[in-house]
Formats: sequence, structure tokens, C-alpha cells
Amino acid sequence: MTNRPAAALPLMLAALMLAACGSEPDPAASSADSFASRINKNAADASATPAPAATATPQIAQPLPGAAPGAFAEGTLTDPASQTCGANLMGPFIGKPADQGTRAAIAQTLGRTENLRFVPFGSAGFVNPDPTNPRLSLMLDAQNIIRDARCG
Repeated sequence: MTNRPAAALPLMLAALMLAACGSEPDPAASSADSFASRINKNAADASATPAPAATATPQIAQPLPGAAPGAFAEGTLTDPASQTCGANLMGPFIGKPADQGTRAAIAQTLGRTENLRFVPFGSAGFVNPDPTNPRLSLMLDAQNIIRDARCG
């Protein structure tokens, strides 16, 4: 014996779903103005533009004597102790191409060519900034521009 009410259940569900397909949504309820009025219901004035929050201008400390201007990083030209390797003298060369003329000017500024290296972009290894190390490492970018000077 089959259970007739259970067999009729799928047919009743299909009829109910088809009946729901025939209903049309209210066009006024789906307009942009209707949507805007619903989301701005609690706003005091929908035309007012919010004011940005007040911000404080960052304060940068003056460089220590013997250091180049910029954010302090130990062992770099912004560290006064970097005079051990001469990194503090490299400020004028940051942003310049590391061509032969610039390299000669750097050697003249340092008064030496030993313990001086130019580290090309993407080279293996890591230069650990160390203000006690006498070797000067000039970091280059992909266009051969000097971007940083570090002891170490």
C-alpha cells in the first residue's frame, strides 16, 4: 500500500513554487530613491558631507650632530656613530646614479677606497647595519641608484 498524502506532497510543493513565480515585485520598492530613503531613514541630514577627523602633523626630531637628516636607523647615515665607516658623509650621494664619476666623488669624500662596497639590487646576502664596522656599504636599486649607506 502506498501512502497517498506523501505521494501528493511533491506535486503540492511544485504547484506552490509555480504560483510564487507569477507575483510581480513592487517597482516603487526597488527604485534608487526608495533604497536611499530606507538607508538614510535615521540620518539627520542626508545631504551633509561628513567632516574628516582632525589629524596631527607628525613631528620629526632634529638629527643628532654628525648624522644625516631622516628617520634614525642604527648603522646607517642617520646614525651619528656611523662616522666609523663614513656613512654619515653619504647624504649628498643618496638618489644619484652609482656611475664612475659618483664612485670617484665618494672615494674622494671618504679619503679611501678600501672597505667600500656597492651592493647591487637583488644581490644574495644581507647587509647587517653595524655602526662599529669600518666597511661602508652603499645599497643600490634596480636602476643603479644609491638608496642607502650603511656601516657593515
